[in-house]
Amino acid sequence: MTEAAALYQVLKDRISLLTSPLFEFAQGQVSERGQFLPFGASMRPGGQVVLHGAAPAERLASGTEVLPILHDGLRVDTGQHSNEAIAVCEWVNIQPAGERRTDAIKVLVEHVRGFCGAFYMPCRKRLFRAWQFGDVFVVPAEPEVRPWGSERAT
Repeated sequence: MTEAAALYQVLKDRISLLTSPLFEFAQGQVSERGQFLPFGASMRPGGQVVLHGAAPAERLASGTEVLPILHDGLRVDTGQHSNEAIAVCEWVNIQPAGERRTDAIKVLVEHVRGFCGAFYMPCRKRLFRAWQFGDVFVVPAEPEVRPWGSERAT
């Protein structure tokens, strides 16, 4: 077992507290609208999860415009509240190994203890039917927000 996998096993329950509400909200947005703009969450030291959103002030936004604003907000929030972990949820298109390309809900989690992983939930729109959501899988990832100010979450 790798060091990252071992750390994930230790933190799995805490990380699930952070990812579950993000996947739930994202699934609702996809079912209603077919996609969503990025949003995030932070976990306070006591385990409280706080949801975060972001948007440019003067116009409609794209995910590309929202992500840097959201990242900045999560950094500020972590500085003010000593967060244990942060997560960013976004709509992506992926190609899982051996499968065809698909839309997916991605939740990137960065934990103060050094864990960083991308959780993916594949999604497919069936012709004349509702969205179908697949099983979540996780892959090691590089941090994007870096709320603790280092190259890697530490």
